[in-house]
Amino acid sequence: MKPMGWTFKIYPTIGIARLGNCPNDGVSDFYVGPEVPGSVIVPQNGYKDSQGRVRRQAARFHIYCWEDGVFMGEIDSSAATITWTVELANTKAAFNQFHGVGHTNGPLRNAAVSDRTSLMIKPGPRTIGLGGQALFNTGQFLGTAVPLGEIQTDANGRLLVLGGFGASNSPTNAAITTFANNDGWHDDVSDGPVNATVRIGGQTYQAEGAWVICPPTRFAPPIPHPISLYDTLLQAMVDRYGYQVPATPSFTNDIYPLLRSQLANQWVSSKLSASYYAALSAVIPPPATAAQRQAIFQQFRPPSTPPTQTTSKEMPAIWTDYFADLKNNGWVNHPLTVTQYNSLAAWAAGNFVNDWVGYPSPGTAYTPDGLTRAALENCSGGPFFPGIETSFLTRDQYPFIEPFRLDGTALQAGDLTKQNAVPWQTDFYDCDFQSPLSWWPAARPEDVFPSGSSKYAGWERGVKSPAAMIQLWSGLGFLVQSGNAVVEIDRTI
Repeated sequence: MKPMGWTFKIYPTIGIARLGNCPNDGVSDFYVGPEVPGSVIVPQNGYKDSQGRVRRQAARFHIYCWEDGVFMGEIDSSAATITWTVELANTKAAFNQFHGVGHTNGPLRNAAVSDRTSLMIKPGPRTIGLGGQALFNTGQFLGTAVPLGEIQTDANGRLLVLGGFGASNSPTNAAITTFANNDGWHDDVSDGPVNATVRIGGQTYQAEGAWVICPPTRFAPPIPHPISLYDTLLQAMVDRYGYQVPATPSFTNDIYPLLRSQLANQWVSSKLSASYYAALSAVIPPPATAAQRQAIFQQFRPPSTPPTQTTSKEMPAIWTDYFADLKNNGWVNHPLTVTQYNSLAAWAAGNFVNDWVGYPSPGTAYTPDGLTRAALENCSGGPFFPGIETSFLTRDQYPFIEPFRLDGTALQAGDLTKQNAVPWQTDFYDCDFQSPLSWWPAARPEDVFPSGSSKYAGWERGVKSPAAMIQLWSGLGFLVQSGNAVVEIDRTI
C-alpha cells in the first residue's frame, strides 16, 4: 500500500558527539552515548585505549514515522532507503568575544583579521547512505587544515556522528591570555544540522531535521548535573512556547533526580559539609517529615531572586551565569529552573506523588523523547559562562519548531558552539573551584577519590596552566561507579 500522510522525524532532536584523541581504527575507537534516560554508558573496552587515548562518544540518530498523526515506530534501512546529510562547523574564532550572558555586541575575536571566513572551520555538508562514511577534513583555520570528525551508519542505517580529536592549536604561535577569548587559536569542537531523506513506497520524504553538538569529553559520566541542559531547555519550552509540565511532581521522576544530583556532588567536590549530605539522605525514601523536607528546600535560591543579589540560599553550589556582572556585589549561586524549584516547593509542602518503589533503574527501550532526554540530561544547563556543550544563546534566543527541535532554517552550522571558549581547554582549566562556589563539577571534577584511596585528590593535579591543559587533557582520569562509591580511574598524567 502506498504510504500517504506520512511524517518522518529525526531523534534525538539534539545529539551529543564528544571528542576524544583515540584514532579511528574502525573497531573500538568510539562508543555510542546514552540513549535511554538515566543510563550511564561504560564502554566495553573502556573510556581510553591501551595507550591512554580517550575514545570518542558518538551520537546516533534514529528516524521515527507517523502516518496521519498515528505513531508507527522507528524506520530503518530494512524498510526504506535512508540518506543522511550532516554539516559541521566551528566558527568560534570569527564570533564576538565572550564577556558574559547577554553581551552579544562586544568586540570580535581576532578583530585584526579582515578575511573573517579564514577563521571559520567549515568543511561543508556531507551526504551518505547505508554503509557510507564521510570525513569533515577539508575545513581550515588561517590556512591550516582542522579535521572536525566524520559520519557513518550502523548496520541498520542509523546515523553515527563522531566529533573531533581534541586538537587545539595556534598556527601563529599566539599566547594564551584569557579563559575564553584567545586570538590566533582554534579547537575542533563543532556543531551543525542533521537531515535525512526517506525513500519508501516509491516516494521520497524529507525528515524533520535535528542538530548535533560535538563538545569536550565528559569525565564524570555517573555524576548528574544539578541543572542539566534538558532541564534548561524544558524551561525554555515552558516560558517561550507554553509547553505544559505536570501540576503535581512525581517523587521518582522529578524530586529524586534533584536530590541525587546534590548527593552525587560529594564524589566530585570536597567543598560541601557531611551534614548536608546526611540531610539529603534522610529524605530518601519518601515521604520523610515535613521538617526534613523544608530543611532541604530552604537551602535553594528562588529563581525570582535578582541574579546580582547575594542571598543566604546556597544550593546548587555553583556560580551564576551573571558572574561577570557581580563586581563587588558578593557571590551569587545559580538557581534551579522555575520548573525544578516549583517541583521542590510542592514536595516540601507534601504535595507530590509518592510513587517510590525503590531506586529507579533505566529502561531498555528506545523512544523518540527518551533519546533526546538521554542526550541532553548529560550536558550542563548552567552556568553558561560561557558553557561546555552550548551557550546561553541556545537557551535564550535560538528558535525551535517544536519542543527541543531547533529551527534549522534560522541557524547555521557552528551557531551552538560559537560563543564558547576558544580553545575549550582554557575554560576547562580555569573553572576549578572558585571560593565559595563551583562551576561544573559534574563535568569537570574538582576533587576526586583515586581508585584505592579514601582521601580526596585534586582532579587536575599535575596540570599547572591553561597551556598544560591543552597538552595534557586526555591524561586526566575518568570517574566510574565502584560499588556505592564513585572513583577515579585511567589517569595517565
